[in-house]
Amino acid sequence: MRMPDDMPRPPRRERKERGPRPNRARWALGILAGVLILLALSLRAIATFWTDFLWFDSLDLSAVWRRLLSARLTLGVAVTLVFFVILFVNLLVAERLAPRFRPVVGPEDEVVVRYRQLVDGRQRVLSFGLALLVALVPGLSAANQWKAWLLFRFGGSFGQADEQFGTDIGFYVFKLPFLSLVVDWLFAFLLVTAVIVAVVHYLNGAIRLQPMGERITQNAKAQLSVLLALAALVKAADYALQRFELTFASGSSFDGAGYTAVNARIPATEFLILISVFVAVLFIVNIWRRGWIMPGIVVALWVLVALIVGSVYPAFVQRFQVSPAELSKERPFITRNIDATREALGLGDVTEVAFDYQKTVTPAAIEAQRTNLADARLLDPAVIQPTVQELEFEREFYRFDDIDVDRYVVEAADGQTPAPDRVPVIVSARELNAAGIKDATWEKLHLIFTHGYGLALAPANSTNSRGEPDFLVWGIPAQTKGLPELKRPEIYHGEGMGGYAIVGTDQKELSTDQVSTSYTGRSGVPLDSMARRAAFALRFGQIEPMISSNLTERSKVIYRRDVTERVNAVAPYLTLDTDPYPVMVDGRIKYVIDAYTTADTYPYGQSIDASSIDARLQGSFNYMRNSVKAVVDAYDGTVTLYLTDTLYGGKKDPIIRAWARAFPDLYQTDIPESLSRHFRYPELMFKVQTEAWGRYHQSDPSAFFNNSDRWSIAQQPPNSASTAVSQDPATGQTTTNLPRIEPYYQMMQLTPDAPAEFLLTRPFVLSSNDESGRNLTSVMIASNDPGSYGQLRQIVMGNGDSDSNGPKVDGPLQAHQKIVTYEPVSQYQTIVGRNGSSVRYGNMLILPFGNSLLYARPIYAKAEQSGRYALTRVAVTNGDSVGFGETIDSAVADLLDGDDSGAVEQPADTLTPTEGPAPSTTEPSDSEPSGSEGRSATELLADADARFDEADKKLKAGDLGGYQDAVADARDLMRRAEQALSRSSASSTTAPSTTPSTTTPPAGAPTAAAPGGSG
Repeated sequence: MRMPDDMPRPPRRERKERGPRPNRARWALGILAGVLILLALSLRAIATFWTDFLWFDSLDLSAVWRRLLSARLTLGVAVTLVFFVILFVNLLVAERLAPRFRPVVGPEDEVVVRYRQLVDGRQRVLSFGLALLVALVPGLSAANQWKAWLLFRFGGSFGQADEQFGTDIGFYVFKLPFLSLVVDWLFAFLLVTAVIVAVVHYLNGAIRLQPMGERITQNAKAQLSVLLALAALVKAADYALQRFELTFASGSSFDGAGYTAVNARIPATEFLILISVFVAVLFIVNIWRRGWIMPGIVVALWVLVALIVGSVYPAFVQRFQVSPAELSKERPFITRNIDATREALGLGDVTEVAFDYQKTVTPAAIEAQRTNLADARLLDPAVIQPTVQELEFEREFYRFDDIDVDRYVVEAADGQTPAPDRVPVIVSARELNAAGIKDATWEKLHLIFTHGYGLALAPANSTNSRGEPDFLVWGIPAQTKGLPELKRPEIYHGEGMGGYAIVGTDQKELSTDQVSTSYTGRSGVPLDSMARRAAFALRFGQIEPMISSNLTERSKVIYRRDVTERVNAVAPYLTLDTDPYPVMVDGRIKYVIDAYTTADTYPYGQSIDASSIDARLQGSFNYMRNSVKAVVDAYDGTVTLYLTDTLYGGKKDPIIRAWARAFPDLYQTDIPESLSRHFRYPELMFKVQTEAWGRYHQSDPSAFFNNSDRWSIAQQPPNSASTAVSQDPATGQTTTNLPRIEPYYQMMQLTPDAPAEFLLTRPFVLSSNDESGRNLTSVMIASNDPGSYGQLRQIVMGNGDSDSNGPKVDGPLQAHQKIVTYEPVSQYQTIVGRNGSSVRYGNMLILPFGNSLLYARPIYAKAEQSGRYALTRVAVTNGDSVGFGETIDSAVADLLDGDDSGAVEQPADTLTPTEGPAPSTTEPSDSEPSGSEGRSATELLADADARFDEADKKLKAGDLGGYQDAVADARDLMRRAEQALSRSSASSTTAPSTTPSTTTPPAGAPTAAAPGGSG
């Protein structure tokens, strides 16, 4: 701003009193001091920045780090630069247009004079600083939108168009989000610029608030009019984009543009585009008119029209046109929503498996699919986890947090591969438990106890003689049975591992007190300089990495040890599954983490709240694909991302292909067969699909709108004998308060002529207000095997809809009620409970046999003094029949024995009804009289009762081994008593009235480590 000669100047004496201006040296010293203080405060951030680069470089992923950094910098700098230029140029123009002279007639003019004195000679520098400071705000915000920028840049076509505008879906997913951001930023910044320019004009005297003389100069008016006209044009562009956003807007019945949106909101938005352009023209015309009355009136009308046209009119259409005949009006748009949601969530190719349900299972049907009995997953991961922990944890500084289900090829003892060639297994990693390290010092936490060790892996379909896992991989050192050797069992990177470890030091890394190791992996950041040690000391907030004498030139630091965190650092744009699982591949342990691409702008796709699927997830989406399998080596932490969208003939995912173009060296397509055979269809993806399928299996818009055939996920039966059913005394309505069944993996033979498959399963029941006793309507399954991976099938029962007249199929909760009320089961529970032991029910399995279904539920027992459960019984039910036995075969035999459908002779090894286990082969105990074959049934039963009493005493005393032996002896005595009764009945015309004891032995409890267990 200029100071003309005729402008009033302060007296010379006053100017001297202000003192001399600081010289340049003092300015420089002040700036230097500020920079040094800023650097000191930023040291930790600088150290973190540098060590991040070193971490990526240690994985040979420095190119990924540069791309992630450049994406943020490019967008942030570009937005800052553009907005800086806009504001700086306008500030320069405002200074140039400032009036040369304005008479001092009031307090406002005194403000103008003081401002001019203050900025005299420094206007351009101040304008530069102000513009830069203001532009940094949207610039820093924009840097966080780098994902939208990269998708805008590298996104392509979906090859499909939306139903409303005929625009490729790629525009909605890749272009629209970023364009909307740009328009929003630009509109807001133009308004902010107009406000700042108006303030500058006021300080320059071009605008007066007091009604004396000219309130605004023509030049100031022209500049502000141009800025407001540009803002109006940007708003017109915003309205144009809002039309497309209506295709995925939330609705009361379904998402997407419905009748009201298409016939009211879209036309209204197009009308607002015209209004915005008209307002922009008026602002330009206003440059040559006096005052702001006309633009003010127009803007007020604009706001009023936007309110009426954008809100009132659509509400009127909804109330008086749509609501009276909503189904007929919304029918075509409901169809759009159904089709789009199925496609967006991978539900477009669900295959229906014909299933003419028959209420009663036949022995012939069971014989034809005996594989389902042999492969039944009797070990429930949730129940058996404490048992695995107690048997295999080895030391307090190890833990087994999570048990997963997989399948492995297990060789028989003779070296041959048995049939079936795959065995369902439970598997868990023995991970480091830092909280269990005694007298934890820095050296113990970071130099000595640095890793987990090995796996606990056991068949899920069988146990040892004590009902405990029969481990195939166990112990320290790692031992295997029927599986290849685990050559590299150390786990430096695992599930939930935190902190950091320094390897290659003078300290031994301990696996146990007797077993030590030394890390030789290629990853890890070398600590070969004092600068690096200092940087990591700053990063971790501990001085020891810099001063410890145990570190050597070979030392490396390993951090980001949690496998999920590790993958998230490499690919932060992917949504990661919350349940990584370990696999044993080529003698090493590797973690597989399922990764997903998601979007929330798929036209007509139904939005899903991620937290409703998994509480650990955030946000919402209406498109999802499992397009990446991330694999992390547990030893050296190598991260490998495999593209799996086209695995086994799947469709390409345009989103992951965009990311692959953005990061061309990150993704691989050649997957080792030894690894891919362990890929599982992810539970999280399946949960999303099944939650949606309960409603979206309805293809008919009328059924969809009325929810007349809606399904719900079946309720999880309680793990106790409780039926969990309550009744409202006022209405008589029965309800339950139970969670829904989680998806579960199991080996299953769907039909007699089909091979056994590794499947992911989840059942449905008909949705209703009455939460109890609901019938099974469908079972959805996903294949995990090569060749059919990702194939979704649904087995629909005869009562898959509410109008079906076919036989009803019990739901899982109904099956549970029949099991717990079955007299042998209730007696068993009572007898176990009287000893202080407890019973817990495992997962409810659904097994197909011919055209019928069998529910199977394992039952576990735990002694009062023990913390672990053992599998002791299995209950099965089909139709109105229930079976109960020590094995699933004996339970099925018991079920068939009580069935009146007609007996068919079955092989004795699987289907002969039995009361207990095979006769004991142990020597008679001291309390068992020798020569018992010659004794009467009454004497044998008396001895059996005595042995049961002795078993109870041994259990209370904690002698679990003696308890098992006494129970086995008692059962053997009961069997002999039955044989004696049979002989007596056959040789006598009048049978004695002796009634054998019906006492059921108490639950077996775990006694010792499984064979090959705790090593």
